Amino acid sequence: MGIDQFINSWTAIFPLTVLFYYFFRKRYESKTISSTLFWQQDERELQVSPYLRNLQRNALFYLQMAALLVMVFLLLKPYVMTEKEVADETIFIIDTSASMLATKNGVTHFDHQRAEMKTVVEKRAGQPMTIVTSGKEPAIVVQKETDPKVIIGAIDQLQITYENEQMAKTIEFVQSLATKSGSDIHIYTDYLDRSTFYEGEPDHSWTVHGLNDAVVNISIDKFGALQATEGTEAIVKIVNQSDQQQSGKIEIFDALSDQRLASENFTIEASKELFIPFEKLPTSNALHAEMIVNDEYEVDNHAFSLVGNEEKEVIVDRSLHELIYKAFEAVGAVVSTGSVNEMRLHAGAFAVTNDVSLLEKSEQPILLIGRNDVSATESKGAIETSSDPLFMLVNLEDVYVQSLYPPFNHFTTIADIDGKPFIQRSGRGDLIVLADIDQTDWPLHPSFPLFIWSVSETFTAEQNSLGLFTPNERKAILMSGLNELEVFTIQDEYIATYRDGSNFIAPSRPGIYKVADGKEEKRLVVQLEQVEKELQKGTSYRIGQLEEQQENEQGKKGIGWILLIPILMLLLIEWEVQRRRGVPN
Repeated sequence: MGIDQFINSWTAIFPLTVLFYYFFRKRYESKTISSTLFWQQDERELQVSPYLRNLQRNALFYLQMAALLVMVFLLLKPYVMTEKEVADETIFIIDTSASMLATKNGVTHFDHQRAEMKTVVEKRAGQPMTIVTSGKEPAIVVQKETDPKVIIGAIDQLQITYENEQMAKTIEFVQSLATKSGSDIHIYTDYLDRSTFYEGEPDHSWTVHGLNDAVVNISIDKFGALQATEGTEAIVKIVNQSDQQQSGKIEIFDALSDQRLASENFTIEASKELFIPFEKLPTSNALHAEMIVNDEYEVDNHAFSLVGNEEKEVIVDRSLHELIYKAFEAVGAVVSTGSVNEMRLHAGAFAVTNDVSLLEKSEQPILLIGRNDVSATESKGAIETSSDPLFMLVNLEDVYVQSLYPPFNHFTTIADIDGKPFIQRSGRGDLIVLADIDQTDWPLHPSFPLFIWSVSETFTAEQNSLGLFTPNERKAILMSGLNELEVFTIQDEYIATYRDGSNFIAPSRPGIYKVADGKEEKRLVVQLEQVEKELQKGTSYRIGQLEEQQENEQGKKGIGWILLIPILMLLLIEWEVQRRRGVPN
């Protein structure tokens, strides 16, 4: 124990002053009272204890001296030495994935972790703190903040983003933020394998706060629907992740009208899968499957599907350049190669060819690259494009085209070279590129795969569907208009606005949404990633110790506050003595 403010020792003059005052105070002579009763009582008290008699006569003096001495000791700021780890900064990494909504005793793991974060903030008030949320794009909520109120307010504002935490990427991001001299990093998640950390991790101290209890979870693993001759057919795949048999019910709703279409009770064994089919459902464009079951993770009890949301196959003519096939493959299209006759047999597929005859014989629009009925002529000049949505992401200014084929009459030109048509569109939607790919340097430019992607999105996707997205997924979308894109829930609640489809970000909460651009409206489905349906029991552990790099800091823990209550009690007793006895002899 030590004294931090020895300079305040001058305050000892106050108890000394009181002491001198009592030495020089007026003395009273003792007189015998002619009362045998009073004399006998006083004599008995003296015989019992002369010290007690002295205390009784000078109680106020002793109380005053005790209070003053304790107050002087308090002003000296006494302390005891303690050891504590040195950390320049505390960093919180908070998992905002859907699995953090698992509940125990009616409280989500996310809320429990936020409460633990607040406890650390209160214990380390005044220390710089940083909060980082996990995900594909880790975000800094507050950085090197020292005000506990600001930090706790930021913790209260944290929200679930439903996307996978991608903790390895988040940890790399945090390492770039942490100070070189050492940071105390706390990770609040449900499960994190130790192998995520690099071996040793010598620079920082890592504390992982996991989900220490097993969660009872039965999930809708897959849900799909399609239009059949007798109505809509759907199938639900259920997975029981618990170690006990579970029972529940699956209900199918029309997602647009919220009308219940069918329901089915089920019983599933522990750690098993179960398929539940639904047939002859009323015709619907979008379905919502809900599972009613007693488990501890409600998010994966819902699934959504756009009926008929299957991509068409792309068949590329074998006679075309191989780069065309590879471009469709690179953008994720379901693609194969075939002859013109095979294209005719696959009536539902999207054809890419140079055979002009398919413009008439194909039952649906095609992509014609080059022509097999005429010869090309030399061309010169830069490419100019129209405001067609096909070129929303495609810039053709630097593309060189050596030769062009003659254009088709009555087709609309959407790109030209020195006034000569380069790309045309027919009345029913066929796209015609009036040049062979090997007569251009287009494949060397980024605009080529973007053009192929735009074509694929235009012809292979459902007309009223933008397809499936994961929460907060960044993905370019193609709409017919050039206006801003507005996103709404299926109940017409506004979500967000985007300048164009190139910077589109899907909503975070799973469900069905609408995207409108002023000319048309399309739907999209946001589904949980598969990993967010598979919950694991986590553990809490610590990796790395700050004292391995530097010695523990000798801290001073003040103990003066302990004396406040004794001072208050002494003053109260003093006041009571003075009230009862007045000024003592």
